[in-house]
Amino acid sequence: MNWKPAYFTISPNILAVFADIERLIGRIEGVQLFRATPKLRARNRARSVWGSTGIEGSTSSIEQIEAIMRGEQVGLSKKELLEIRNALNAYAKLPTYDPCSIDSLLTAHALMMGGGLMLSAGRFRQNSVEVYITENKTREMPSWKIIPESIETIFANLRSSTEPALLKAIRFHFDFVNLHPFMDGNGRIARLWQNRLMMEIHPLFEFLDVESMVFDRREEYYRQIRIGQESEDIAGFVCFMLEQVRRSLEFVWKNSAAVAPSQEQRLAIASEFFKQTVFSRRDYVQLFKTISAVTASRDLASGVKKDLLSRQGDKRTAVYRFHQSMH
Repeated sequence: MNWKPAYFTISPNILAVFADIERLIGRIEGVQLFRATPKLRARNRARSVWGSTGIEGSTSSIEQIEAIMRGEQVGLSKKELLEIRNALNAYAKLPTYDPCSIDSLLTAHALMMGGGLMLSAGRFRQNSVEVYITENKTREMPSWKIIPESIETIFANLRSSTEPALLKAIRFHFDFVNLHPFMDGNGRIARLWQNRLMMEIHPLFEFLDVESMVFDRREEYYRQIRIGQESEDIAGFVCFMLEQVRRSLEFVWKNSAAVAPSQEQRLAIASEFFKQTVFSRRDYVQLFKTISAVTASRDLASGVKKDLLSRQGDKRTAVYRFHQSMH
């Protein structure tokens, strides 16, 4: 079987869901919900790992995964415990992966599938493989001989494509599972890497829980993969994945308390966001869409007075720079 990059046409359905996602991101960003509480972040991470391992057959519950995160003992098989711990480690490293690096992806696979889950963790397969697409039907995956060149093509497309980052992430997801470059762990890594690519859009995607949404509708997930493989058109898969991203954003919106951050919290958030780059009052207001220009001026003046940041220029022409991160 040969492999070729995915194709799809942007449909009205795709555009509609895409627009919903942008609105939800704006709403969440406006009240700083992407700075979710540690408890919510931990809960969403547990849900992500529960979903991604569950798709592969794990019988664990979200509560058991949360217990593992706390270092408690749970009644699961050694294999399931290893899968969950590996996945937690792989997801914890999300910010450190270079989204356009093959070496970084191999590192992630070694974390996800190492420790005895498979001998070739972190290495592309060098054997032919067939996968079950129904209980009685298998599909031969592309030859292992074309994997190095095909992976290079996938990552070259990531670097050069001008399409929206969210669509690039979903395209990568399909291309990766369709190539099946590892003997095992392909779905897990495809979902992990989709998350990493979406983090380039906004920081909130690090803790967004798309995987459990997919797990909840896994039969349709696999059906859309099969349709894409057979028709070479993945519009249905793209629309399906966008819908799961939308559902996950709605979950964050509904389960986060929309509490306006204090001045101290706003300055800490701005420090993390701008780091040591120069920014204006207008940039600060854009970061905190619910505050006025007057409030922004007070915040920045307080930051200068406390020697957290420096100011150059005066009034409307003033620009600012944090001395160092406040975290």
